[in-house]
Amino acid sequence: MVMGNQDIGAWDAELHRSGRVVFAVRRALAFGGLVVVLTLAGIPIVSVVGDLDTRDTWFTIRVALLGVLLAVCIALAVLFLLGHPRVTVNATGIRFAWWRQIRWSEFGGSTLVTPSGLAAPYLTITSTRGTKLHIPQTNVEDLGAFAAWLTKLHTQHRLKTNS
Repeated sequence: MVMGNQDIGAWDAELHRSGRVVFAVRRALAFGGLVVVLTLAGIPIVSVVGDLDTRDTWFTIRVALLGVLLAVCIALAVLFLLGHPRVTVNATGIRFAWWRQIRWSEFGGSTLVTPSGLAAPYLTITSTRGTKLHIPQTNVEDLGAFAAWLTKLHTQHRLKTNS
């Protein structure tokens, strides 16, 4: 089940059932991101293929850079298809990707950011130490409900630790 498309009731049920809720990148959006990355990577590939008859120094440099670009595209494709980066909410706090975490004891609140232009809205979660997590809409469709749910969980955690 894709948790980013569900509501607060489903998130609560999953948290009580398994002890955590994982918000992976939603498949349709991951596929769209993959198409964009592969399209942008295709431009230099076509350029190098068109110059296969000239083998000078610049050709060698471009082929080497193309190898790096291809490796990055493959890595991004694997991450997109596996649903990364993930947002995980559990009893200890909120984790974005695998390296950024804010514990419930450090939760300072959340702010919904709606930039002007083509940029998508995102949720900024701030810790009392100044750490910020930026949760994109690719993980959670209803960011307002997600912010309210996190505030509710923080309040529940605070009441448990104070009693």
